[in-house]
Amino acid sequence: MPDLTTLQRVRQEMPVTTSRIYLNIGTFGPLPTCAVQAMQQYLQEQLQNGRLGTAAFESMTAIYDDARKNVARLLHADVKEIALTDNTGEGLNIISYGFHWHEGDEVITTNHEHMSLLAPLYQIRDRYGIVIRKADLGPAADRPVLQAIADLVTPRTRLISLSHVTWTTGVVLDIREIARMGRELGIPVLIDGAQSAGAIPIDVKALDIDFYAIPMQKWLCGPDGTGALYVRREALDYVMPTYVGYFSIKHEEDVEWELHGHAQRFEAGGRQTAALLGQATVLKWLDETVGYEWLFERISSLSTYAYNALQRIPGITMLTPQVGASGLVSFMLEGRDVTEVVNTLRDNHNIYIRNIPSNKALRISTGFYNTEEEIDTLVRALRSI
Repeated sequence: MPDLTTLQRVRQEMPVTTSRIYLNIGTFGPLPTCAVQAMQQYLQEQLQNGRLGTAAFESMTAIYDDARKNVARLLHADVKEIALTDNTGEGLNIISYGFHWHEGDEVITTNHEHMSLLAPLYQIRDRYGIVIRKADLGPAADRPVLQAIADLVTPRTRLISLSHVTWTTGVVLDIREIARMGRELGIPVLIDGAQSAGAIPIDVKALDIDFYAIPMQKWLCGPDGTGALYVRREALDYVMPTYVGYFSIKHEEDVEWELHGHAQRFEAGGRQTAALLGQATVLKWLDETVGYEWLFERISSLSTYAYNALQRIPGITMLTPQVGASGLVSFMLEGRDVTEVVNTLRDNHNIYIRNIPSNKALRISTGFYNTEEEIDTLVRALRSI
């Protein structure tokens, strides 16, 4: 049974969760009140007092530092291994473009990747003539990922790029095995953490991953335009920044031009400071008030509950093979157009889910704020459809 006191406190802090059944945190998570208040207060202070002198700059850099520290805590990384980004895609682009590519170089990915990961690879292919090899993990992404990728490795392989949790079916891929193989072969590994950060525990040191890109607006319920990139200290020299600016370089006397010796070299310049304050505020709230341990257990428990309830509906075929492994559950509803189902649930039942165009599936994402009663309501609505 859930801790009802914690659950009630969470839902009160996220008003939208009490006005509709929101089962789509894997796309956008609901903002908590504390984040909005922090951003509003910061902007109001700027409106009244301006952005003047060293005090304003010191305040800004302190907020940046705080955001990095909270991301580092989430990922179990060192703060010097964290660069701030606008979203997952920016982090994936930073690393993908950071190699000195030559025609015929190869990248290995899988057939279950989001366009945010694929787009920079396609662009690099068109620009430099690299080869993209896709490991076939099967329709449900449940084939052993290590073997599927190992079969594609050649002497020209320069990068392995894949998701931690597949956005299509919610499978948690064994990226630690991939990282171990990459280390043995001298091939760096880049991870898309869009569906893992805030949904499952992440320890980048235990996973031994080189690069890990995350968003804030999904499972972590942060503001738009905020995210982060983890760069393992020992992997720093694999890539060079594609674009640089004031924040990328050392500011020391007698140093004309020298990049930081840590991940901040990938930050070009100023960002939306109010949003970064919101990001830091959300991460502190999740850590200190909600509790990551409770949050992860809650997401997994609800995902298991939803899986078991959905599979009993006539005409539904489950695509997600791992029960409760992540917060995503994908399924197909026989004889129904998925877009029509999404619209019907929204318009007639006040239930928000999404469809996955690539496999014509429906997908729910169970947030830590959801309830078993909401899952039951979804099941009744699907039965009626």
